[in-house]
Amino acid sequence: MALKAGSYHLNANSGKLSVYTFKEGFLSAVAHDLLIDVTNFTIKLSVSDASAQSASVEAEISANSLKVVCAMKEGQQNYDALKEKDKADIEEATSKDVLHPSKYPTINFRSASIHEKDGTYHVKGELTLHGVTRPVEFDAKTTTGKDLKGRVTIAQKDFGIKPYKALLGTLKVKNEVDIAFDLSLS
Repeated sequence: MALKAGSYHLNANSGKLSVYTFKEGFLSAVAHDLLIDVTNFTIKLSVSDASAQSASVEAEISANSLKVVCAMKEGQQNYDALKEKDKADIEEATSKDVLHPSKYPTINFRSASIHEKDGTYHVKGELTLHGVTRPVEFDAKTTTGKDLKGRVTIAQKDFGIKPYKALLGTLKVKNEVDIAFDLSLS
């Protein structure tokens, strides 16, 4: 199934854009992997009738719009593990110690090429995060021609970000974080 031709302007009302973080370190047993939603983003997707090779995507994310949804345990959402204060503390630390949105207010992606094969779109482009632009690539799939799902793993250090750590480094967020999207084009 191919994406339907058209110009799409997507935002948080169009579906989910989520960040998954993972714990490590000596005290990781008392910490949580996290599911974080991006609450303010815009994505412009252009798909022509001709082919995926002429398609393009641009995304802009407000760096201060990440909200903790819940803890994750063994890949499952665990809503009871975090209190509202815990979520607020994590969001504050993410802003103050990791993303620095007052200095870097937006996160941007722009595709350079898109190739389709068997209903999977391989996207290559550049991601600008924390003032650093790096190449990234990922796969996106559609099941109906009006939806788009995918996931990309990025390394925080590639963008000049020091992964969060606490308790003298015995509790850390892994360098790699996953960014997932599940969007409706209708």
